[in-house]
Order: sequence, then C-alpha cells, then structure tokens
Amino acid sequence: MIEETIKQFIQTTKRTIESYLSKDRKNICVVSYYPTYRKQYGDLIACLKEKYNVITIVERILNDEFESSGHHNVLFPWRIIENGQTYYLNVDIEGIDLVLTADQVGYENGKIDRTFLSTSAKRIYFPHSLVEATGVSEVVDYILVPSKIAMESFRKSFKKTKVKLLESGYPKLDKAIQTYTYQDTNTITYAPSLRYVGGDYASLNLFAGVENNLIETLLDSSDYNISYRAHPMNFQNNHSFYNLIKSKWNSEPRVSFDEKLGNDFGNISDFLVTDFSTTAFTFSLSTLRSSLFFAPLQLTTHLADFIPAISVEGQIRSLKELREKIANKKGTEDSQRIKEFRDENVYNIGSSVDAILEQIDEILQGKL
Repeated sequence: MIEETIKQFIQTTKRTIESYLSKDRKNICVVSYYPTYRKQYGDLIACLKEKYNVITIVERILNDEFESSGHHNVLFPWRIIENGQTYYLNVDIEGIDLVLTADQVGYENGKIDRTFLSTSAKRIYFPHSLVEATGVSEVVDYILVPSKIAMESFRKSFKKTKVKLLESGYPKLDKAIQTYTYQDTNTITYAPSLRYVGGDYASLNLFAGVENNLIETLLDSSDYNISYRAHPMNFQNNHSFYNLIKSKWNSEPRVSFDEKLGNDFGNISDFLVTDFSTTAFTFSLSTLRSSLFFAPLQLTTHLADFIPAISVEGQIRSLKELREKIANKKGTEDSQRIKEFRDENVYNIGSSVDAILEQIDEILQGKL
C-alpha cells in the first residue's frame, strides 16, 4: 500500500514540476536535500529569477524565505522512511537545464546526487564551507569554490577529476557583511561542530563531553550571556547530546539556545567560541571579531593552519586557559588582521553573486 502511495506521489509531483517549466527561459532547479543550508545562497536566487525560470525543491515545508525565493516551490523529498523502511524517490524530467544545490546526500553510491530530477541537466555544487572541500566531486559538473583555502583543499582531495572548480566566492558571507549591525548584548556565542550519531565520525562527539563544563566556566568566569548555537542538523534532528545540554541549561537566565538559520547571531556576539566549526570563519570574516577555538583533544584537520588568522590564541586546550583568554578578550583586537586575511583569501568579496551569475550564464550557453 505504501509503495503505491509513494508511486502516485512521485507521478503527481513530476507533473507539477513539468507544468512549472518554461519554454522561453532556461530552467534552474535549486534543490534543498536538507533544510540546513538554505541560507547559503545570499541574494543569488533572487538575481537568477530575473533571467531564468527558477524552481526550488524542498524535502520539507518550512514556509521560509528559501521557499518563496524562486518562481515556484515544490515539495519532493529524496527519501521517505516509513515503518523502518527507506524509500528513495526520483524522477527524470526533460527540460531542466541546471540543478544547483548546497548539500549532498551521498546515498546509493552517489546515484541520487547525480540523477535527482534529471539525468541530463548540468549540476553545480555550492559548498557550505568557506574553507573546506565538502561534498563528493564526481556527482556534479561544477563546484563554486568560495576561497583560495577551499580551492587548495579541493585540488588535494580531487587530483583526478573532470569536475570544473570555479573561483566564485561566498554569497552567504557577502550577505552577512552587508547586514552586519553590531548590537551590544554582552553575549558570547558558543557554536560547536556537528555531533554525529554513529559511523566513522562518532569520535568527534568526544568534544561534547566537556560542553557542560565549558558553559559552567563561561558563566562563572565572566558576566557574559551565553548563546548556544548547535549545528543545524543537530537541533533539526533532535540529537541526544543537544537535548541533554538543552535540558540542563534551559532554566539558566544567562543561557539561551539559538536555532535560527543564517548569520543574525553575529550581530549580537562579542566573539564566538567553538571546538573547530567552520562557522567561526564565517563569523569572524563578516564581523571582523575574534573566534576562540577550545578543543581539548587534538584532531587532524587542515583548519588548524588557519586558526591563527582569526584567533591569535590558536587552539585552547584547557578550561583554565580559556578562562584567562576570556578575561582579557574584547573581540575586536584582531580586526585588521582578520580583514587582511579575508581580502587575501576569499574570492570576489562583495561581488560573489555577480561572479556566479556570470559563470552560470556561461555554463548554460555551453561556454564553460
């Protein structure tokens, strides 16, 4: 019964998408496999719809800005889990010229990422990290690389690939810079990296073991308010670690939990504390305020090479050291160095949308 219902849903959705396709304009589908990275595009989608027919595809309805950014929005999840059974949904629709996405799923050996909605459309991946090589290269045709650091990382990770790496920039950062308005709320934002449920990356959860101690230290050694900003996938999926921490601190008036997507948190933060989340780079490069990296355990990551650019303290290993750093921290001491690092490394600062629009034009014209 469930199989038949899903089959009917797929066919109905296919007809809906087909009815939205334009015969006069190129058709672009912007796919959100998860809601986590819907803010990555900055003003790009609004600019794309001036010239192209833009359809946003979502796996859940949130009634947010992303869903109203294109000409049409369609609910079409790439999978449905029912009674413990996973069903992967897909269609092959003629007339889609370009599929653009800021996330990937990685299931079925990349088949979903390579063929979702269309087997013939060009595919562009929009990395969600400013400084890391994320995603699987071989399932797309182009990667919009945001920075020189990310470009170096992509080239090392994908030495033999037909995927074209484009010097594009980071619209989310440009948007954050444009909308940044500092508000003095005496707040530190704590933004830990993604906590995993299982698999090869479960060791990263070891950082979560000191988070309650970290919050206690921040409260006891300062008069700052603490805004806990979990990785979006952790609060969206009700990760057990996040729920435990939230339960412990919900009644503390100086602790709040920020579950809003986007970069508004930068406006109220004197500085940011993290273990090694790349959110720190977006925060510091948009606000020109420092980030503190508190990571008692040493993990191998190339990000360590760039931490001094946005945090002169480097990686902090102990709560005692963190306490000392916070006591003397204003957040703006490193602004000039951070700005120089940003301007040297990020492609097309302030004009990334224009650069990407030009690249998409060339892709759709067969020139790139």
